Amino acid sequence: MKSQELKIVRVLPEDNHKLLEIGRQTFYDAFGPPLNTEENIHYYLSKKFTLEEITNEILNPESQFYFVLHKDELAGYLKLNSGKAQTEAVNGNSIEIERIYVIKSNQGKGIGKYMLDKIVAIATENAVDFIWLGVWDKNTRAIQFYEQNGFKIFNRHQFMLGTDKQIDLMMKRMLS
Repeated sequence: MKSQELKIVRVLPEDNHKLLEIGRQTFYDAFGPPLNTEENIHYYLSKKFTLEEITNEILNPESQFYFVLHKDELAGYLKLNSGKAQTEAVNGNSIEIERIYVIKSNQGKGIGKYMLDKIVAIATENAVDFIWLGVWDKNTRAIQFYEQNGFKIFNRHQFMLGTDKQIDLMMKRMLS
């Protein structure tokens, strides 16, 4: 896929319905059955992916959402957190990638790498020391992708998906 066919745009409050739709769909596609039970996925979506929750997240000044467009069609989205919006307290000047998702039909086309390059550019503009994220320890494909792009495991934390206690690997990429 040619990078000139891709562009990244900031999500605005009036985009909340579109963000909710892509957020729910990409999360379900990534982590739904058979990886997790239908009950746990629906419970999580009903708590974290509501219009009220998404709107509050968009309005948080320490969070930024971006849509990625391929030929002006929605191909994915990402969420960055800084300051107190980060889901974990980490030592140092950092930005967290809380969400980075590509629509299933667009996976394997280089969009994830494009998104990561844009995140590095945003983090560099903001003069942060590192970028970090949490990735499910069973998501070997994502772990390999992040390792290939300079991320290293630095910790672990628990993630509750419904009633299932899961482990996320915390990975970071130094920028300075």
